[in-house]
Parts: sequence; C-alpha cells; structure tokens
Amino acid sequence: MVWIDSHCHFDFAVFAGQRERLWQQAQQLGVAGLIIPGVSRLQGEQLPAFCAGQPWRYAQGLHPYFLHQHQPADLHWLEQQLREDPAVLAVGEIGLDSVLVAGDTSRLQQQWDFFSAQVQLAQRYGKRLILHIRGQHDQACAFLRRQHFTAGGIVHAFSGSEQQGRAWLALGFKLGIGGAMTHPRAHKLRRTIAALPADAWLLETDSPDMRPAFWAGPVNSPAAIPLLGACLAALQQSDLGHVRRQQMATIHNLWPEMSAAIQASHPD
Repeated sequence: MVWIDSHCHFDFAVFAGQRERLWQQAQQLGVAGLIIPGVSRLQGEQLPAFCAGQPWRYAQGLHPYFLHQHQPADLHWLEQQLREDPAVLAVGEIGLDSVLVAGDTSRLQQQWDFFSAQVQLAQRYGKRLILHIRGQHDQACAFLRRQHFTAGGIVHAFSGSEQQGRAWLALGFKLGIGGAMTHPRAHKLRRTIAALPADAWLLETDSPDMRPAFWAGPVNSPAAIPLLGACLAALQQSDLGHVRRQQMATIHNLWPEMSAAIQASHPD
C-alpha cells in the first residue's frame, strides 16, 4: 500500500531534529513520496538541495501568506527556476486569500498582482498550478477560465462548495483534502467529498499544519496520509485499496516524474 503526500511543508524549521524519525515512520506506514510546495524565494532557493536524493519533489511559487516578503524581482527569479530547473513540478503554492487580508483591498490587489503574474509564468513554461484559495474560489476560477489556462493542477485544502468543486474539476484541477474533513463541524465538506467523483480528490497533510482531529502530536506529519485515506474511503463508501490506487493514478496523470521517483525508491 504505497501513498503520496501531495502537499507537505516538510522543509519547515519546525521539523528540525525530528525530520528523519518522522520520515521513517511515514515510510513504515506506506508513504513513499512527498510533494513540497514553494512559498517564497528564500525558502525556494533551498528546495533543490533539500529534496536531493529523496523521493521528494518540489514546486516553486510565491505564497500569499508571505506577501510582505515578496519583491517584483522574485518573479524574475521564479521565471529563471522554471526555465532552468526541470525538476520543478509546478508553480505553487500560489493563490488568493481574502480571509488573510481581512478586507484590506490594497493587500488583496497585491495578491492578485503576484497571482496573475505567476499564472502567466505557468502558462509560458507549461507548468501545472498548486493553488491556495480562500474566499476567492469563484473569482480565481473565472480568472483562469478567461486566461484559457488548461494545464490544471491542485486546489490545495479545498473547502468550497460542491458547485465550486465541480467548476475546478471542469478546469482540469484536482482538489486537495486532508485533516479538515476529520473535524466534527466539517459536515458540509464531508457532504461535498461524498458528492464529487472519487478521482476529484488528492490526499495531503499540509504538514506541519492542518492536523486531523485524531492527531495527538504537536505537529502534523506525512504519516497521517494512510489514516486520511481510510477517512476518504469511508466518506466515498469505497475500498481502501481502490482509494490508494486512484490516488497513485491521479498523481501519475499529473506528474509522471513523481511516479518515476517512487518507482526508483521502491524497485521491488
């Protein structure tokens, strides 16, 4: 039973001193690979060396949470990464978060400026997107439709409505799902998970954040993925093996090179 964590910030400093132990634990539970998003230029510059020699792959992007760090020159840096580093899986984690700006229209406009510029880079270099969207699903989806963006990708930590989920699926995106579905008040999200097709969803932990309700540790970990798979199987009234196979097939369709990395690390 091999699993992939499709969104994990395993490079964050909170894992220092325990990263090797947590990765061994995750592997023992069947987690064979990670996708680590880029969030800023400073962090992204470290990702190639961090992932070297591991079944971990990375994206590069400028996350709206770190808007205060981003400079216009960072977009030139990002373009250089897309042009020169073939290991970059996607442009991400990028997006829009109106909850974060709390009504500050100037900061939301700044988010839009970086978001639209990064979408253009993804189109130019044929990359998929890893999206962070809160409170802007309709707007972001409509923008990508107007831009004729067809490469798809993942809408990370999806918490929108069934209708919004179907709109993303129609654009060629998959929906990231993790610990949020396990919390007692997540009735609407669980109904959406049950209503949408099985191949709509990609499991993720967002480690160290987005801890599941059942998680006792101080930080979330890729080791949670098999348990999240069991939750997804239950909500979809499906078999765990089928969910696992569907997950791997979806990852392969999005990023065949990720499958190749897993195969290389599991030659049997």
